[in-house]
Amino acid sequence: MRTLSSKPVKKRAMQAADAELLNADFAIHDHLLHTMVSDMLRPGRLGKKSLFLHYRGKGLATNHVQSLTAEAKGIVSAAKEALALNIKTKTQQIAKVEGKIKDTSNQLSRSLKAKENLKARSLARKNGGIIPPFKNPFGSWVRTKVTNDGLAFFVGFKNGKREPTRYGNEYLFETLYLDPRIRRLKSNINNLKCRLHDLKGELARLEREKKAGVVHICFGGKKAFRQRREVRRRNELRSWEGMWKHRRRREMPLVGRLDGPQGSWMARYDVEKKIFSYQTYSGKWISIPGVEFPYGQGWVEAAVSASEIAKRNKKLPPDQQIPGWPAGSVSWSLKDCGNAVQVKCMVTLPEDPNKNFCYDDGCVAFDMNYDHFAASELGPQGELQRHWTVPLQMEGRTSNQISNAISEGLEEIFRYAVAVNKPITIEGIEHPDKCLLYGNKKANRKISEFAHEKMTALAESKGEKYHLSVREVNPAYTSQIGKIKYMRQMGLSIHEAAAYVIGRRGMGLKDPVPKDMARLIPEKKKGTHYWFQWGAIYSALKNVPVNNFYRKINYREYESLAALKEGLLKA
Repeated sequence: MRTLSSKPVKKRAMQAADAELLNADFAIHDHLLHTMVSDMLRPGRLGKKSLFLHYRGKGLATNHVQSLTAEAKGIVSAAKEALALNIKTKTQQIAKVEGKIKDTSNQLSRSLKAKENLKARSLARKNGGIIPPFKNPFGSWVRTKVTNDGLAFFVGFKNGKREPTRYGNEYLFETLYLDPRIRRLKSNINNLKCRLHDLKGELARLEREKKAGVVHICFGGKKAFRQRREVRRRNELRSWEGMWKHRRRREMPLVGRLDGPQGSWMARYDVEKKIFSYQTYSGKWISIPGVEFPYGQGWVEAAVSASEIAKRNKKLPPDQQIPGWPAGSVSWSLKDCGNAVQVKCMVTLPEDPNKNFCYDDGCVAFDMNYDHFAASELGPQGELQRHWTVPLQMEGRTSNQISNAISEGLEEIFRYAVAVNKPITIEGIEHPDKCLLYGNKKANRKISEFAHEKMTALAESKGEKYHLSVREVNPAYTSQIGKIKYMRQMGLSIHEAAAYVIGRRGMGLKDPVPKDMARLIPEKKKGTHYWFQWGAIYSALKNVPVNNFYRKINYREYESLAALKEGLLKA
């Protein structure tokens, strides 16, 4: 299914009477849609009368009622799915916050133990008793050194990216580092508990609403509606009302029918004159001149002509039949753009006979990331022929700007694929889980702005444009395989190596665990599918920095994956 948009047509280009009827229809459609959704959410409101008969009794045509019903059912269904997703989100957020509270409490416990140990040492020193040794509860993060002034503390050894902070004696370490740390951790725990209480309250409310069948729908958006509270002046009120009316406007769909001429009973499109006509709620037909589709004009013309072609073919012998698409429904939609109107056509495209599906000569694969595409070209035997990176500027941009950036990046990859005459392979992953956005701000922003669904949709659109097959493969452990097997050997980045593995998987090639490394896999995983074996390796080595795999590793030196992890971390 493809949605093709026309160029906006100025309303002044229409006849004055038709423009007035069009504006009236937009208002009527919004009112009827809001009312129908309200009736769906309150079934007892209409009594024993069905929704269709109720609105049919208001003098509406059957096709209009069916179109409204389909749109209203879609809105209600989307709201119910959003409620279920919201419950899942809250549940996962609660688990995340509870884990955060547990980790922070453990940090606080270690800090308090260190403080009690320092107190005991100070008291023993004051009373002239035996000074107990300092038991370091922080691991490698804090290190001590004996000096003339006692113990010196060095904080910040864990990541090694900067010099550790030095505290010359126990008093400075306690007052300047330990006490502020304890206060901060206690404050964080209190904040997390408040957050947890709020999340549990929201979850309980959502579950009550789901059990009772309550669904909240606000046309125009709750955020815009709540802005009404901030209005204080008359001119601000007028501005808000204008914004609110604009946001509540919806496109007016015209659902197609298989038995209708041109695949619809409510709309007509004159291919030669580029005139679009549709039947208003009053029953009168109006025309919109100059409707042209800058992208997909041929598809629209073929779709609206398919029914007539099919009818003529039935009357002709096989050798005289006219080639064309099989007859099908064609749905339309009208969008109010203020002083202009935009026509959208929804058609189901037939299979492209000229599309390149041949993976015998290799393919072009790319790995989708937050800020770039990592691409690799593969040859007939799965060998690497080229690799490159296409940067994307995503941070601080609007949705349209992000779409344009993604489209430009994909254009570079697809034009190259056309030049080498090879199909495309991508990773078929679900959208990153935004339910777990709690923790590192930078990581949260990257996850939130990662437009995977948009990338996939645009890639499929580019495939239709350039007549290239776009094959989606399971991305399981592609980064892990690329990191261990190909990154160092071929001089690739981890993302380019992942793209290479994606391409090999699209060509039907396998990447089992290397023999030297296979002996380290736990016994219960040996003999299973190689994906399960890579899963065990991923679980064991996921915290090892990527840079550690750029050096040559002799896996025969280690007896298990745990020993391998320890050896890599020490390197």
